[in-house]
Amino acid sequence: MIKYESGVVCNICGAIHHLEVHHIVSRGMGGSSRPEISAPENLITICRSCHTEITEHRWELRRDERQLTVTATATGEILVRRLYDSSFDASAYFQRLNLVELEVDSMLPGIPYLTDEGLVELYEALRSLGRGAWKAQAAILWESKQRSVYGDKAWEAAGRSFGLGWRQAYNLARVWDTFYKGDNGEFCNQLQNWSLPEVTWYITATETEAPHYWLAHAEDRKAQDPGYTIADFKEEIRVAGARAEETPCGTRQAGKSCRWLRAYCTKLERVVRQGECEGCDVLPSIEERLR
Repeated sequence: MIKYESGVVCNICGAIHHLEVHHIVSRGMGGSSRPEISAPENLITICRSCHTEITEHRWELRRDERQLTVTATATGEILVRRLYDSSFDASAYFQRLNLVELEVDSMLPGIPYLTDEGLVELYEALRSLGRGAWKAQAAILWESKQRSVYGDKAWEAAGRSFGLGWRQAYNLARVWDTFYKGDNGEFCNQLQNWSLPEVTWYITATETEAPHYWLAHAEDRKAQDPGYTIADFKEEIRVAGARAEETPCGTRQAGKSCRWLRAYCTKLERVVRQGECEGCDVLPSIEERLR
């Protein structure tokens, strides 16, 4: 039998009011005498709002021993996903917080199996570990988003739940989504070996059109010059015109190559401004083109 906060909160959205019992396999008109319909395995506590979405066939709810998913009936898009593991021991999991900061990454695989309250508790506990815990915090915020039915408004809710601004919640989750999420969108347990320790490098890279390229560029520059700063990194991105919000898809003129690739000068071994070298063909920035 699956037990997820039964009778305490909505198993879909986490609401604590107007809770109702839903039959995953419907009783049908007039009810059913089949014992499996009323078995605990077929019952789930959800709120009235989520119940309406399901009974009016806008959402489809599925649950097995491994996970619960809610999909949009019209599109098939997964709206909410929660994972289960009967062997997962939450108490033992939290005891591992006594380990040194370097062991935090080993706790990441357990994050999807925490309850919503557990995610908040872990996030709060990680605050005491300082900047080195940002990867785990990013994973928590990304996991929280996977459970939300509120779309982009989920960031405001996450900010309230975790005690931070919605923009910070969004940025951290986007870092996990960009650099650490699995190939098929699943929660990934294996971290890529990025060497930059501060999350600001990663957030800055996610704001570009090619985040993996720019993060690798920052790693190379930092390895060559230990004095290379995030301010330098942001300036190079600005000069290259690589910020995603400054150069949205479809705004380039046909036949012209991508500016962020052409902005790095192999002669000078750095990002250059247009015309800095004789014969330079770096395209002008958007501001210059609009003058």
